[in-house]
Amino acid sequence: MNKSILPAIAIAFAFSMPSMAQDGLLKKYARLLTTPRHYVCHRTNEKIKIDGKLNEKSWAKAAETESFVDISGEDFPKPVYDTKARMMWDDDYLYVSAVLEEPNIVANLTQRDTIIYHDNDFEVFLDPTGDGQCYFEIENNARGVVFDLMLDRAYRSNGNFYVQWDCPGMKLAVQRDGTLNKQNDRDRSWTVEMAIPHKAITRNFTNPLQAGNTWRLNFSRVEWLKKGGPEENWVWTPTGEINMHAPNQWGFLQFSDKAVGTGNDEFHYPYDMAAYKLLWALFHAEFESHGKRGAYTSSPSLLGLTGDDISTLPQGSNVEIEATTNLFTASILVGGTGKRYVVDQNGKFEMK
Repeated sequence: MNKSILPAIAIAFAFSMPSMAQDGLLKKYARLLTTPRHYVCHRTNEKIKIDGKLNEKSWAKAAETESFVDISGEDFPKPVYDTKARMMWDDDYLYVSAVLEEPNIVANLTQRDTIIYHDNDFEVFLDPTGDGQCYFEIENNARGVVFDLMLDRAYRSNGNFYVQWDCPGMKLAVQRDGTLNKQNDRDRSWTVEMAIPHKAITRNFTNPLQAGNTWRLNFSRVEWLKKGGPEENWVWTPTGEINMHAPNQWGFLQFSDKAVGTGNDEFHYPYDMAAYKLLWALFHAEFESHGKRGAYTSSPSLLGLTGDDISTLPQGSNVEIEATTNLFTASILVGGTGKRYVVDQNGKFEMK
């Protein structure tokens, strides 16, 4: 495997030469590298009845997310109907609720594990470990019909999906403020409430539902404004493209041991976001290299890495790239932290 190991200062000097002037990876892939939204999730000490009504006091105290936006991000139209979610947790479950504004509530599919996004739907994407591997997707329509699956990695990295995974122990209910499948009246919204047991998404016997942990999570709403499409994709935090399967662009969900309504913990990103963004810019550049040349590369210049890119890193950082024709590993040692961020062709992210 070919390898390049370049201290940040050396790269910055090398790419300061006029002949190498170019926009750089961060500018080139800016839409795919927006800073994800975040949410601090507080505990509930109340027994939550999953009925879609959200009558519990805890739900009233839980903070709403920001309104959903177009999946492609800035400069794309604002969704015509509002969507917001809330979250809480206890020792057993992650609780999720969402209210979807909808003047015409329609749901035709009735069988579990059919392609629910052929109806208007609400979707939850969960990656408790944050490594982009073996993550989970749960979809439901306004009838409460579920499509749930696990993916070994994202489709962009030739991932496979496993429909045979049914989220064991999940509770889900829907309430409709309006009538189902009646075109001649005006509805208001539908509400989904779910309890996702940590046991259903636990890996290696380690309970990920712990105060202080940070998950990657995103929500999506598929809306068919016109019969026959195209569909709208409205999300909590945008991925920069019409592709929900980009776990590195999902939001950050930080768990607090404070009871909901008793105060807020300050959110802290688990990574140096400048280094994290540049690492994923290298990931996208490697895939573009493979598409053009039929091979990955360890050459920073072929990837388009510039001094401006490197200047965003903390002092003392370095970049390491190893590649063969069909494999690559890119890593950044983050100066002053002793941490190294690593990503490979499978989209597997690690912090060492």
